[in-house]
Amino acid sequence: NQAGLAIENSQLYEMVREKSHTDSITGLWNHGFFQDQLMEELNKAKAKNEILSLIMLDIDNFKKFNDTYGHQNGDLILKEVAAILKECCRENDFACRYGGEEFAVILTQTKKETALTIAERIREKILEHPFYPLNSQTCSNITVSIGLATFLEDAQTKEELIAKADQAMYIAKFSGKNQTCLTKN
Repeated sequence: NQAGLAIENSQLYEMVREKSHTDSITGLWNHGFFQDQLMEELNKAKAKNEILSLIMLDIDNFKKFNDTYGHQNGDLILKEVAAILKECCRENDFACRYGGEEFAVILTQTKKETALTIAERIREKILEHPFYPLNSQTCSNITVSIGLATFLEDAQTKEELIAKADQAMYIAKFSGKNQTCLTKN
């Protein structure tokens, strides 16, 4: 009985732990998990002398979409973008909702060239995906701006890596949107 109770408690603990780290709208890992996991993955990369890349992604014109179609439809867009991220990510990657309409993907053991290929695959799949707002027969096209940075090549710390990927994302956004930009050293 005690062993069974211990196993049940362990399973409940894991379920609560996972739920507390999951974004309720998208089902992706949440911001808190992202911060902790990125630090853990950076420590592993340092210890093993490995490369790690970070993608920051922002949905273009999301506020306009929300204002036009309502927040329920905005939530649907977030869910569908999250599903595309999950589909494009590998087993050892971590797709997270960073906040609002921003997402982050931790690409473990990934060089910049491979990260760029993955980022472009994500961007193209989102561009090609038909988004249908509720109560509408009209298809909406959604685009994203993506920035990426690589650990050690572009940044030495977690904070610097996030800042560099974020900076590259804003370059993509302010250079016409619907594109992927690399960090500028």
